Amino acid sequence: MNQDQVKELLLQIEDTELDFSVTFTGKVSKKVNGLYKCDTHEILLHNKNFSTDNELLYTAIHEYTHHRLFELDGTRSGRVHTQRFWSYFHRLLQKAEEKQVYTIALAESPELLELTDTIRTTIMTEDGKLMKELGRLLGQARTLCKQAGVRYEDYIDRVLCLPRTSASTLEKIHAFDVKPELGYEAMKVVANIPNPEKRSAAEELFLHKNSPALVRETLKAKKQDEDPRLKLENEKRRIERTIVSLQARLSELEATLSKLPVALCIFCLTAWLYTGYTTAPLAAETGAKNTQMPSTQMSIPDMPAIPQIPAVGANGEVQRPMPPAIQKPQFQRITAPKHTVQRTSAADSSAAANSSAAGTVSPAGSAGSSAGAAATRSAASSRIAAQPSKLLNGLNARTLAALTQNSGSIPSFQSVLNNVLGSSAGSLGESGISGTEGLSTPALPAGGAASGYTAVDGTLLSRLLSELEKLQAQIAAADVSNTAGTAKALSGSSTQSEITVPSGTAAAQPSAQNSSAERAAAELIRLRINGREIKNDVIFSFCSSPAANGSFLYGADRRFIVNGAEYNETAYFLCRKHDTNQYEITMDLRQDSLNPNSFLYKLTALSPIFVTQTSDLIFWHYKANDFEVELVFRIA
Repeated sequence: MNQDQVKELLLQIEDTELDFSVTFTGKVSKKVNGLYKCDTHEILLHNKNFSTDNELLYTAIHEYTHHRLFELDGTRSGRVHTQRFWSYFHRLLQKAEEKQVYTIALAESPELLELTDTIRTTIMTEDGKLMKELGRLLGQARTLCKQAGVRYEDYIDRVLCLPRTSASTLEKIHAFDVKPELGYEAMKVVANIPNPEKRSAAEELFLHKNSPALVRETLKAKKQDEDPRLKLENEKRRIERTIVSLQARLSELEATLSKLPVALCIFCLTAWLYTGYTTAPLAAETGAKNTQMPSTQMSIPDMPAIPQIPAVGANGEVQRPMPPAIQKPQFQRITAPKHTVQRTSAADSSAAANSSAAGTVSPAGSAGSSAGAAATRSAASSRIAAQPSKLLNGLNARTLAALTQNSGSIPSFQSVLNNVLGSSAGSLGESGISGTEGLSTPALPAGGAASGYTAVDGTLLSRLLSELEKLQAQIAAADVSNTAGTAKALSGSSTQSEITVPSGTAAAQPSAQNSSAERAAAELIRLRINGREIKNDVIFSFCSSPAANGSFLYGADRRFIVNGAEYNETAYFLCRKHDTNQYEITMDLRQDSLNPNSFLYKLTALSPIFVTQTSDLIFWHYKANDFEVELVFRIA
C-alpha cells in the first residue's frame, strides 16, 4: 500500500473539503507512529513501524482525525487528545469497518478470540457482579454506622481504605441496578449518569461495543446557540476577575517582601568588597613613599558611605548590623454594617443569565426532566430585582436543634412545621398556618411542563422561619422567667446551685457538630459548588423530622475565611414533597455581613428548584458557564 492509496481510502471513509497529503517517511520511530502538521495539512507516517497494512491504516485514520477536527474547529491550543478527539476517531473506525476498509481481524487468531470471550463473559461479568454486591454491602454499612454513631466517611477512609468517590459510585451501581455484563469500568460510567433515560441509552451503547469516549460524547447535552455578544461579555468578566485576583496577590507579595530583612550574606559580601577597595590604594601609596619614587597610579575617588554599614576600623574589623526583627502581620477584618442591605441587581442578573443562557442545565439530577430545568431558569430570571439580604440573628442550625427539645404549653417545633406546611400528606394545596391561603401551591405534574407553574419563591420558607423565630423568643422568655424564679427561691440559701441558662445562649447550644431531630428526615450527602465541597465548611447542621406530608427543613451553619477575614452564614433548605417522588426545594440564606461572592449566595438565586427522588436519593445537578452545583440528599 502506497501513499496515494492510503489517501484514497481515507477519503472513502469520510470526505473533506480541506486538501491534505500523506507522506511515508521510510523511517523507524520509537516515539510515535505518525504525525499531523496542521500548518501544511500533511500526514506523516513512519511506515517502517508497521508489519501489516491494517496497522498502517489504523495510524492513518488517527492522524486523519486530527485533520478533520482542525477543519471543523480550527486551531486549538493545549491538549489535542481530548474526549471529542477519541469519540470522533472511534466513529471513523466504525465507518471504516462498515465500508470494509479497516477491520479488527480477531477471527484470524482462534486463541485471541477464545481469550476475548473469556475476558468479557467470565472475568468482566463476574467482576461487575462482585462490585455490585460490594455496593449493596456499603449501603448496609452506611446504615449500621449511623446506628452505631460511627462516621461513615471515617469508616470508608481508615477501615476499608477505599476512596470516597469509589464507594459512592459502588452504591450508585447497586441503587441504579446497572447490568454487570458491562464490566466494572463501564458500570462506573453508567452509574454516574443521573438521567434514567440516558443511563439506559448508555447501557445499550456499551452492550453494542462502543468505546467509553464515544458513549460520553453521544450522551453529552448539546449546547444551545449562544449569543456572540453574551459569550464575549462572559469571557471579559472572567478575564477581569483574573486580573483583579492577580493584582491582589502581587500586592500581598510586595507587602511581604518589604517586611523581610536582607539576607546576612549580602552584608558580608558588601563589607568584603568595601574593605578591598579602601585598603588597596593605601597600600600602593605607602609603597611609593618608601622607594622615594613618584607614584604613577591613578587616583581613586573616595567611596561614599554605604548605608547601615559602619566604616572599617584600623584593625580591619567590621561590625555587621543585626537584621531587624520580623513583625507579625496585622490582618484587618472587613465587615459590613449590621443593617438591612439590598442585593445588587448585577449579581442576580449574572446568576440569572448563567441559568438561562448556559445551554447545559440538568436541574433534576436523577430524573433529568425538562420541566425542572424550565422552572429553575424561570424562577432565577424572575428574581432580577433587588432583594433585602437577611443578616444573621439568633436563629441558626444550632438553635433549630435546641428548639426541638422544648415541651409544655409552648408549641413544639414539629407542630409549627406541620401547621405551616399543611397537615395532609401529599396535598400541598391546603391552607398553611392560621388558614392563610397562597402559601402552598399545586403539585407539579410528573413529566409536565413547568412554564405555567407558579412557585412560592421563598414565601413559605420565610413564613416558616418567622414562626420559628417567634417560637425561639417564647422559649427564651420562658427560660428567663424560670431562671429568675429559681434565683429568687435560692436567694436566702448559702449553698451554691447551678442556674439554668436560656436555650438561646451560647452555653445552652449543643456541643456536637451535627444535630438532628429525633428521627431526621434526610441527610445531606453532597453540596459541591464549582468543584468545592461546601460540606467541609459546615460547622453545624440540623435536619427536622418529616412533616405529615413528608416535607422537611434542613439548616447548615457555615464558616469560611477569605483574605484573613472570617465569614459566617446559615443556609436553609425547605424540601416540600409534592407526590411520591417529587420535591420542590426552596432556599434561604442569612449572613453576618453581605457577601455576594459567596457560593451559597449565588445558589439561592436559583431557588426554587424541582427534583425527583430516585431510590432513597434526591440528586440535583446544575451547570452554567461559570457556576456548577451538585446537591444530594439521602432520605431516611
